[in-house]
Amino acid sequence: MGAAAIHVLADNRSDADALAFEHGWSAWIDCGADGCILWDTGQTDVFLKNARILGMDPVGARRVALSHGHHDHAGGLAALLAAGYAGTVFGHPDVWLRRYSRRGGTTFRSIGMGDGRLAGGIPNFTPVSDIAVLAPGVVMVTGIPRLPGNFTATDNLFRDTAGHVPDDVPDDAFLVLDGRDGPFVLLGCCHAGLANTLAHARERLGLSRIEAVAGGLHLGGAEPRALEQAAKALEAHGVRRLFPGHCTGREGVEYLRGAFRGETVESGCGLRIRP
Repeated sequence: MGAAAIHVLADNRSDADALAFEHGWSAWIDCGADGCILWDTGQTDVFLKNARILGMDPVGARRVALSHGHHDHAGGLAALLAAGYAGTVFGHPDVWLRRYSRRGGTTFRSIGMGDGRLAGGIPNFTPVSDIAVLAPGVVMVTGIPRLPGNFTATDNLFRDTAGHVPDDVPDDAFLVLDGRDGPFVLLGCCHAGLANTLAHARERLGLSRIEAVAGGLHLGGAEPRALEQAAKALEAHGVRRLFPGHCTGREGVEYLRGAFRGETVESGCGLRIRP
């Protein structure tokens, strides 16, 4: 059971000239006879176009799941619904929060799904406040505790345009897949921080170790302590394969190439991963 393959449909870079890229994240999870799952929808319809080039049809996905409600992970959902997807969409209840990012001292940009991007809502939205089984061997996990001293990627994120109400991205979620050699963690943006995320995966699901991690680690522009903590978290949980992408950032990828002892393969549109 579990996933046979993961295909990256949207990312900040592409592994093939024929595939477009954007600041966004989307992955197609092939579960064999149990169907396919779409994890995030990127920022626009790029994931749809890339999927068609690769011979995949997200409209026919068994499930859609959102890692959180930021526009670069859920923005393409409108295009998917317009294309005819009528199945279930899983996500933390707070994916609908209004939220903003601060650029400079006083400029705030809306980056959330609660600003009317989906005026009609989602017909078949299923809230996940803890865990949900999306398919045999594929579990969605939310409600990540933020432990004291651990890095979180929430700087300059707010729920208002005055900068008075911080947004700690409570809807941040991840997937755990039954991999060939052990649990495979598939991230979205990892706003909760990698140390918190992997600790919660291990404790909540009773894992003895984690085999692999893929997705955005949100280390772009991060301070040295955050980079060091991420590398230590990978080692502490026994991770042997790493596929960093999206918001990991160039500095993050290069740092982990040197600090992480296992195999590192940078993600990009078109990458196929065997869990």
